[in-house]
Amino acid sequence: MKTQLQNLIVLACLLCLMSCSSDDDNSSATADPEGTWFLTSLSIETAFDFNEDGTASRNLYEETPCYDGDFVSFDAEDGARVVSALTYISVNVNSPTDYNYQYACQNGFDTETTFTQNGNTLALELAGREAIGTISANILTVVLPDFFEIEMYNGTEYFDVQEDVTLVYIRQ
Repeated sequence: MKTQLQNLIVLACLLCLMSCSSDDDNSSATADPEGTWFLTSLSIETAFDFNEDGTASRNLYEETPCYDGDFVSFDAEDGARVVSALTYISVNVNSPTDYNYQYACQNGFDTETTFTQNGNTLALELAGREAIGTISANILTVVLPDFFEIEMYNGTEYFDVQEDVTLVYIRQ
C-alpha cells in the first residue's frame, strides 16, 4: 500500500511538472526579418534526378546548380530585395517509351519590393504575386502556389503542369 501511494505521488508530481510552462516562452514574439536570408531549398511537387546521383528529389536546389546564390534581404524600413534564378524543365522525346526530362538554368530576377509583417508572417510581392512567408528562428519558409511550370509528356502528348514551390531560406 505504501509503495502504491509513493508511486501515485511521484506520478502526480510528474504530471504537474509536465503541465507547467515557462514564462520565458518567446513563441508569440514577433521575429525580426531584417538581414539577408540565403536559399537552402527550393522544392516542387515532382521529383527529378538531374544531378544523376541515382536519387530523384523534389529539391531543385540540390538537383541543379541554378539557385546557388539566391537570396532575399529585408531592411528596417519594410523594403525587400529578392534575387532568384529560374529553371526551365522540358521533356526530350525520342519515342513514346523513350523520353527524359532536362533542365536549363535561366536568368531570373533581381527585384526591389516592399513587405508587410504580421507576427512571424511576412507578405511581399514576388513576380506579380503575393508571396507569404513564415519565420521560425532563423528559417524563412515561403510557399508559392502554382508558381512553377513544367512541360510533361505522358507517352502520347505534351502538357504543362503548374506546381507549388516551397522555398526555405536561412539568415546569415
